[in-house]
Amino acid sequence: MLFVAASVGLMAQSAPADSNAKGKGLFSVGPQRQVRFSPGNLQYQPTTHLWRFAPQQNQVQGWEPYFANGRYKGWIDLFGWGTALSPENYSESASDYSFVDWGTFCGLPTDGGLRWRTMSLDEWTYLLSKRPHARRLYALAYVEGKYGLILLPDNWKSPKGVYLKTGPKEDYVNVCNEEKWAKLEAAGAIFLPSEVKRLGTESQGGASICHYWMTSSNSKKTGESLYLMVDSYLPQVKSASRANGFSVRLVQDVETAVPEQ
Repeated sequence: MLFVAASVGLMAQSAPADSNAKGKGLFSVGPQRQVRFSPGNLQYQPTTHLWRFAPQQNQVQGWEPYFANGRYKGWIDLFGWGTALSPENYSESASDYSFVDWGTFCGLPTDGGLRWRTMSLDEWTYLLSKRPHARRLYALAYVEGKYGLILLPDNWKSPKGVYLKTGPKEDYVNVCNEEKWAKLEAAGAIFLPSEVKRLGTESQGGASICHYWMTSSNSKKTGESLYLMVDSYLPQVKSASRANGFSVRLVQDVETAVPEQ
């Protein structure tokens, strides 16, 4: 699945016809408020200044090849906080960053014309801990060998023959091969893959932790902003310098939300 946008003109392939059929893939982020997740992490191509969503949900690109190969023709997906207008910014000074939502300026096409956007702290908190049956609606997993967090939609129905151990399960990670993940994805599941973080021009740490930016800043610590971290068995909210390069996953608001049950 691929969406690409340039400063002029748009190119896009259509999403699968059943990807949001009958309410599949809808996630509550507040009372009577639902979103759809983008089909993959946000990616940027420096040589063409194009944006796209990763072709597969478990795909990540990293950053270092961009510096190792000069005019790198591939895609990058580790961004400083709010760098919609300066995706190649790798300054290590937090003062060089202020939030501009990637969804506002990346120009990626959407169903119904609604813009993509980044989620806030309150929305992530509601999704992971306050929506009905919240702790039954996420799971740690290896999806085709890639560690990360599976998010399940509000009205989740597990596909026949597919079992997930959900919630904060310490020392347990679901293993999803290609066939199992295809069934979960078709039923509306979302996967947030793990990836190393970046500071300056270098990647740091292992690739077994998820780092996803939020819109929210840390009012107690100047130059820090909040992100979703998935490590061990529990999704958590952390703060970090805005100069860090983290992953970005966008959402689209749903005009008519399904009432809570």
